Amino acid sequence: MAELGQQTVDFSALVSRAAEESYVTLKELVDKCKSSDLSDAEKKIGILKYVVKTQQRMLRLNVLSKWCQQVPLIQYCQQLASTLSSHDTCFTQAADSLFFMHEGLQQARAPIYDVPSAVEILLTGSYERLPKCIEDVGLQSTLNDDQQKPALKKLDVLVRSKLLEVSLPKDITEVKVSDGTVLLRVDGEFKVLVTLGYRGHLSMWRILHMELLVGERSGPMKLDEFRRHALGDDLERRMAAADNPFMTLYSILHELCVALVMDTVIRQVQTLRQGRWKDAIRFELITDGSTGQGGSAGSTQTSQDGESDSASLRTPGLKILYWLDLDKSSGTTEIGTCPFIKIEPGPDLRIKCLHSSFVIDPLTGKEAEFSLDQSCIDIEKLLLRVICCNRYTRLLEIFKELEKNGQICRVPGDVQLQCHVEEMHADSRKKDNKFDSREYQGQEVLRVRAFGSSFFTLAINIRFSPFPFVIGS
Repeated sequence: MAELGQQTVDFSALVSRAAEESYVTLKELVDKCKSSDLSDAEKKIGILKYVVKTQQRMLRLNVLSKWCQQVPLIQYCQQLASTLSSHDTCFTQAADSLFFMHEGLQQARAPIYDVPSAVEILLTGSYERLPKCIEDVGLQSTLNDDQQKPALKKLDVLVRSKLLEVSLPKDITEVKVSDGTVLLRVDGEFKVLVTLGYRGHLSMWRILHMELLVGERSGPMKLDEFRRHALGDDLERRMAAADNPFMTLYSILHELCVALVMDTVIRQVQTLRQGRWKDAIRFELITDGSTGQGGSAGSTQTSQDGESDSASLRTPGLKILYWLDLDKSSGTTEIGTCPFIKIEPGPDLRIKCLHSSFVIDPLTGKEAEFSLDQSCIDIEKLLLRVICCNRYTRLLEIFKELEKNGQICRVPGDVQLQCHVEEMHADSRKKDNKFDSREYQGQEVLRVRAFGSSFFTLAINIRFSPFPFVIGS
């Protein structure tokens, strides 16, 4: 028998061994029946077991003999399976080769030469079948003055009708339509001039000019030509795909302006700390750990060198602390003793200026409200106004306490709170609002009568300490 496994045996040896085993078992059964005292029933049972066992063995030999006759067919099937497996491997390799060959053919193929056009140019010296896309290049002749006026009127009507189809953001402060264009303006942020005709489609908006209104004393910020064109192209693509194009335009430019304002504020504070405010203020960057939503759960990172956390996706805020001597004089180790002004974008991306405590505005006598003039950002002016209001509030508290003291304030006029902010504010209006922030210094004083016409004058240093000191009598 041919080998079908790792070990083989001849069929004749298998038959001989089976016969020998049957003979030995029969001989042992006969000897056992002669020598032992077995009952007839036990002898019959032993003979029956022997017959059944020998019958099964011979039946297996019979089945094996018939199976051995089909060994050539099994070997042929194994050869077929091996051949099919090799064919499958070859087909897989051929498919992979064709796939990579296809990419190579795309690169190695020869260009399709326009032979008819070349023949026409060689024979006639001209070419009349120009593609239609050349019309988009703008080689059409310009309209004269008589043709421009009716064209611009039609474009104005079309622009106004398109504006009625969309909703404009409520934060846009000016919308002006003229000469087929729309001027959109947000005070302190940006100004954009748009019209219809993006890529030749009169239903889509195209940006003609864009200007940022965020600035400092030196003037508004300028975008270089490359960045302005790149930003304009990106805005045009987003507006073409948006259901409300002007909301998309406003959200992108507003977020850009907020980031520019906060960068300017941080840079100005760093400049102040390197100059005359070096030992008088400290600032902390405020970042929010949440995904784009503000709240009281935000984390605060202290940094006197202005290093912000680049891992935060939200525009960081800023906390400016002043009157740093208050921490030293209080004798406590608690953080947050010094007053501060917090400048940060809110959940609606509007920049808010909040003071740590209630302060009174000397001009109105009501709670002071602070804000940034984004078109002319001056953080020193804001800081001096904050300190002015806080100083006025402290002097007002002292003034009220002294008025209650009968030994100090015996008659009206013994205690006087003088503030020249109103006069300064009126003078600044006469000078075209060119108000110097340093004019705030030393304007709020508290005068206490010593005797006769002599007064003690109390003031508060704007730089270091919130406690009043005597500056003259």
